[in-house]
Amino acid sequence: MMENGNGDFIEFHIHLTKGWDFKTAQQIYMQEESESDVITGLQQKTIYGRPNWDEIFPELARKHPGIDIGVFFCGPKPLSRTLHKKCNEHSTNSTRFLYNKENF
Repeated sequence: MMENGNGDFIEFHIHLTKGWDFKTAQQIYMQEESESDVITGLQQKTIYGRPNWDEIFPELARKHPGIDIGVFFCGPKPLSRTLHKKCNEHSTNSTRFLYNKENF
C-alpha cells in the first residue's frame, strides 16, 4: 500500500486490557524501543489498558475529514455495544464511523 501512495489507507489500534502479568509487563517495557511490537510483531505497537474512545474518535475524524471510517471489532458483547454507541456518537455529517463486528 505504501508503494502505491496509500500508506494511510488502513490504521489499526490494538488494545490489550488484561491477561498480562508483571513479568510480561517488564518484557514489554524492555522491548519498547524495538521497531516492532513485542506481542504481535507488527510495526503498530499494542496499547496496554482500556481505550479512551472520546479521544480516539475525534482524533481519527481530524486526521481523515469528510470520509467514512470503517470500525471493525471482535470481542465481548458489552464492549461491542459500547463501541457501536461511540461510533454513532462521534459520527457527523462530514465523517461517519461505520461499525462492523465479527463473532467467532
